[in-house]
Amino acid sequence: MRIVIAGAAANILSAHRRGFDAVDAQVVAVQDINTQRAQAVAAEFGARFHHDVDALWAEDADVALILAPHPFHAQMAIAALRAGKHVLVEKPLAVSVAEGDAMVAEAERAGRMLAVCLQQRMRDEVVEARRLIAAGFLGRLLRADLLATWPRRRAYFDLAAWRGTWRGEGGGVLINQGQHDMDLLLHLAGSPARVFAKTPTRMHEIETEDSVQALLEWENGALGSVHISTVEVDEAQRIELTGTRGRLRLTPGRLVSIGNDEDFEDFRAAQGGAFDVPGTGEPRAFEGAGGDHADLYRDWAEALAGRRPPIASGADALRTLELANAIQLSGRTGREVELPLDRKAYSALLESLRSAAGAAR
Repeated sequence: MRIVIAGAAANILSAHRRGFDAVDAQVVAVQDINTQRAQAVAAEFGARFHHDVDALWAEDADVALILAPHPFHAQMAIAALRAGKHVLVEKPLAVSVAEGDAMVAEAERAGRMLAVCLQQRMRDEVVEARRLIAAGFLGRLLRADLLATWPRRRAYFDLAAWRGTWRGEGGGVLINQGQHDMDLLLHLAGSPARVFAKTPTRMHEIETEDSVQALLEWENGALGSVHISTVEVDEAQRIELTGTRGRLRLTPGRLVSIGNDEDFEDFRAAQGGAFDVPGTGEPRAFEGAGGDHADLYRDWAEALAGRRPPIASGADALRTLELANAIQLSGRTGREVELPLDRKAYSALLESLRSAAGAAR
């Protein structure tokens, strides 16, 4: 696997090094506007350095890896696809779902693969949860809740001036930290049909949201919630799913499942005491590991060899971005938002937020 890297000075490169090693990938060229850091990366890999991204796409390589800040993902990915490269982009897919649509369409037109670094889908406990759900363990979904906290000091935002800004990052906790969390929720429960949200900036001195609370409703009537924050100390990630036949509780490295003795649909209709409570089985714990960039690159190598689709294709990752945009639109307008998302409405909101932030400086 021959790789070129756009945005090679990004801190996330350290995680990708493990992926390169896992598949014996060769980095042939790198690019970044931070010349000093990118040249050091080029020297590390014995690769060529380009300041100009167009020269990067002209290199003889199989894959373009995009690590640049979020607002550059779409234009870089489309250019790389047009240059004949398969594209692996760090999360999020893009800043707006309209950009994501364009990326997916270009990949299809070019006959190249577009995938997103959503490697947590490969955690053992997530794979096991998907297996149980597919086997009917939950029955009909009734509830799906997500809690995720990413405590951050002010120093985190000071490290890079683009963080927490509308033009530089395109959002806050929704577009950055919470992408993995929301992706797993949708990976297990599917996309909701409508959302109502609050997206405040409660503590950090940034332009974008540092917290989000959203109410979700699925087409079948299931209800759920999303709570993500960078100003709270709580469980790092917790996803709870309740259905008519059982429930699942997912945390990093652990899945707990509890099955009901009978489907609640049957219990509800059966004869019995007015205050009877359905019986349940004993909790079963499944311990997991994995879900890092090494796993991601092994999966990507299999996809490039034509043996299976990537774990998180651009088209599949689009729904995670869509949920983030829908929550943002609801929080900023104070209205319930339906999915599929109105692309024009969100793009207009994003541009207004960028313009207002620029005028305030």
